[in-house]
Amino acid sequence: MGKELDLLKFENSVRVTGSIHLPKGDRTGKSKRGVYLHFSLRHASIGYDGIERTSFLPVRVFDPGLQEWLRGKGEDARICLEGKLHSSTGSGKMYILAESLEDQAE
Repeated sequence: MGKELDLLKFENSVRVTGSIHLPKGDRTGKSKRGVYLHFSLRHASIGYDGIERTSFLPVRVFDPGLQEWLRGKGEDARICLEGKLHSSTGSGKMYILAESLEDQAE
């Protein structure tokens, strides 16, 4: 059964809206996939207890066209993001691999 699970491919697609939160310092990184820009998406949601909570979802952008689009945005810009949930090879840190970014109407 263990080998069978290794062969399964899982897809964890996400679509979230929120505002851009830019890290201090260098926003670039490099992995086996290539060079990426990273940022956090500030996303508010209502918890099971009815209290609003803010999450900071880590995002990586590998696509050069999306990187250029992102460079034109600033802190708190409202966006809609579509992508897949991934874990980093080695560290295992979870992030969203952005496949599309667009302005979000307020």
